[in-house]
Amino acid sequence: MKSSEIEIMRTYLCSMDESLPAPVYNEIKINDEDKIYPYIQKLVAANLDNTKAKVGTFQEGDYLDEVVTDDPDDLEAFVSVVSDNVYDLVKNNAEMHSGSGIFVFCIVEEQPIVGFFKVNFQEHFVCKVSDDGRVNWVIAANIMPKATSKDYEFFLINVLDRTVLMSDSQYYFDGEHRENYIAEKVLHLKAQRSEKEKVDTIRDTTIDTIRECYKPEEVAAKVLDYKKEVANHVEQTGKVSVARIEQAVFDDNESAKAVYREKLEHERIEREPMQVSKKTERAYMKKQKIVTDNGIELLVPVEYLKNANFVEYLQDEEGNITILLKDIHTIKA
Repeated sequence: MKSSEIEIMRTYLCSMDESLPAPVYNEIKINDEDKIYPYIQKLVAANLDNTKAKVGTFQEGDYLDEVVTDDPDDLEAFVSVVSDNVYDLVKNNAEMHSGSGIFVFCIVEEQPIVGFFKVNFQEHFVCKVSDDGRVNWVIAANIMPKATSKDYEFFLINVLDRTVLMSDSQYYFDGEHRENYIAEKVLHLKAQRSEKEKVDTIRDTTIDTIRECYKPEEVAAKVLDYKKEVANHVEQTGKVSVARIEQAVFDDNESAKAVYREKLEHERIEREPMQVSKKTERAYMKKQKIVTDNGIELLVPVEYLKNANFVEYLQDEEGNITILLKDIHTIKA
């Protein structure tokens, strides 16, 4: 998503510094000529496309439900509740860092989004020239990191469908296990797996089933069947379908099909096609990696995967595979 497509309606800044007796916040009036405007746009855009973000959904009556509205004028009530909550967590948890809270109400593709970013303070050496003309290095504390940095925690709520994207920011709160504080302590939701986690689980489950149910000399061709099918289906529909993968890869082996279904059920992967983001779609459509057992890695454009005019797979009587690359005019070092 282009950050320039995000329209910021209202913004609040909050100091969540544990040295202060309470969080301090206020609204800031900005427009697209202010330097902080593109900073916030980049934060929102990067995380709407963040395939590693955990997901969740608000139900009617859930915590924060009443203060998450489609009216930008209600943002202050939301800020008040969340800033108090997060400040208390920072104050009482040595693991959590002081930082600056950024609250935003924005419009993205005609959808109202309410967002929160806890941008953790950093310390850096900076070059200073003193009054006597001497140059020195000094430490500047409480510096805001760049928008491209990952030193922040966040959640973004689609106000209309009540879906949430959030960072997986885990800390110890009872000394025994770590919790995603954004989900558990702030939103009071149960975080679900990210898109990347689901996509990776489907990939690993498919390849594990192939290795378990087919002869060693058949594995490479089956893995290519899987990769080609996923790339084609994502290009056509924008979705990953385990049912389509099952049909393309395991239709010749009922035992493998049963094993595959059992593994998917164990991993809680639904058979309904899963919509994927443009980022994941682009990843499938660019290149696929082939890794040999001796550690050689090849990145092959999707359209060449099973095109014998460019890549040919030869197999001897002992099951050893030779990969022949064709129609090569130059090699770049």
